[in-house]
Amino acid sequence: MVFTFNERLGIFFTIEGACLSIVAVTSILCFVVYKWLRRTILIWGKGKVLSPDATDSGIFLNLMLADLVQALGTIPNIRWMEQGGITEGHLCTAQAVLKQVGIVGVSMSSLAIAIQTFAVLILRWRTPQHLSKFVIVGIWVFDALVIGIPNIINRNKKYYGNTGYWCWIEDEFRAEQVVTEYLWSWTAGFLMLILYGIMFVVMQGWIVIDEGVYWHKNYTAKQGEAKRRRAIETDEDRTAKAIAKLMLFYPAVYIITVLPNSISRWRTFAGHQSPYQFTLFSNTIFALSGMLNAILFFSTRPDLVKGPSITIESTHDIPLHHRKDSTGYTSSHSFGHLPEHSYTSDLPLSGANKFTPASEFDPMALAPEHQEHYISSPSSHSGSLKPPQHARNPSYYVEYGRSKESSSMLEEDEDYGRLPG
Repeated sequence: MVFTFNERLGIFFTIEGACLSIVAVTSILCFVVYKWLRRTILIWGKGKVLSPDATDSGIFLNLMLADLVQALGTIPNIRWMEQGGITEGHLCTAQAVLKQVGIVGVSMSSLAIAIQTFAVLILRWRTPQHLSKFVIVGIWVFDALVIGIPNIINRNKKYYGNTGYWCWIEDEFRAEQVVTEYLWSWTAGFLMLILYGIMFVVMQGWIVIDEGVYWHKNYTAKQGEAKRRRAIETDEDRTAKAIAKLMLFYPAVYIITVLPNSISRWRTFAGHQSPYQFTLFSNTIFALSGMLNAILFFSTRPDLVKGPSITIESTHDIPLHHRKDSTGYTSSHSFGHLPEHSYTSDLPLSGANKFTPASEFDPMALAPEHQEHYISSPSSHSGSLKPPQHARNPSYYVEYGRSKESSSMLEEDEDYGRLPG
C-alpha cells in the first residue's frame, strides 16, 4: 500500500500532535525533576520539608509518563510518511509495543485518578500517604502482564505488523486486539463516566450522601450531625476536596481523546471501513492527549507547577544567652540587645584619650593597654564613663564575645534591635 499525498498529509498531522505532546510532557517531567533536586539540596541536613499539597500528585505524574510513551509510539510515522508506506521490521514492532504500553498506561492512570477523586470527594476518605506509590507499581505490573503474556503465547507467529497507517497487532488476532488494549480503554472510559456522573450530581446538590443516599427534596439535615461534620473537617480535607474538583477535567480529556479513535475501531471490528480522514483525525486527537493533560496541569494545579513551599525544621536549637543588666536582673533576650549602660554627662572628646559610644558598647575593641587603663583608671575620664559593675568583671568580656559570635549566625535580614540613645 502506497500512501497518497492526502494520506501523507494526514499522517503529518498525527506526527505534529505527538511532537506537541512530547514537548509538553517532557517539560513537565524535567521541571519536576529539577524541583526535586533543588528541594533535596536545600534541605540536605537541615530538617524536613512540609508540603501544603493535600493530594499526592504521583498518579498524575505517572499519567504524564504514560502519555510520553504513547506519543513516542507515533514518532515512527515520520518514516512511513517519508517513504510513502510501512516497512515491517524492528521499527514497526517497536511502534506497536510503545502504542500498547502507552495506551494501557494512560487508561489505568486515568481510571486511578477517577477512583482517587471519587474517594476524596464523595466517600470522604483520606487515602494513605504512600498508597499512590503502590498504585503506580500495580499499573505498570498490570501493563507488563497484559501485553507480555499474549506476546509469549504468539512468539512464533507474525503478531505485529502493518495495520494501515501504523503498526499494531495483526488483524487475524482480533481477540488479542481487544483484550490487550481496547478492553481496558473502554472499561476505563465507562467506569469514569459512572464515577464522574455521580460526582457531578452530588456536587450539583441533587443527591445528598449523609449516612445514606438521599434525593435533595427528601433530605432533612440533622443539625447536630452537620455541626459535628463541619467541626471535624480540617483545612487539609478542604484542600483535598478542592484539588479533587479540579481533577475532574483529566478524565474528561481522556474520554474526548479516546472516543473518536474507539468509534473508528468499532467500525473496523464490525466490518466497515472508516474513511481515512476520520481515522487520521481521531488518531491526531489521540496523539494530543499528552499536551491536553499538560495544559490542564498548568491551569488547574499552579501550586504543583511552582512547587510547594519549603519549611525547614532545624534539628539544632540556637542557644539563648542570658546576661545580667545594670539593675542586676537577668535578661533572656536571644539576640539583638546590647548591655544596658547609664550616662550622666556628655563624653569629653579632647585630649589623647578619645572615646566614642562604640567603645563603651564593645570594650574588647580597645587595645589591651587601653582596656587596662579603662578598668584601672576610670576617674581620669571625668567619671562619666565609669563602666557598670558587670563590665569590671573579666568574665564579662568572654560572655560578651560569645554573644557577638552567636549573633553572626543570623541572616542579614534579621532584626538586630536598636542602639540605646
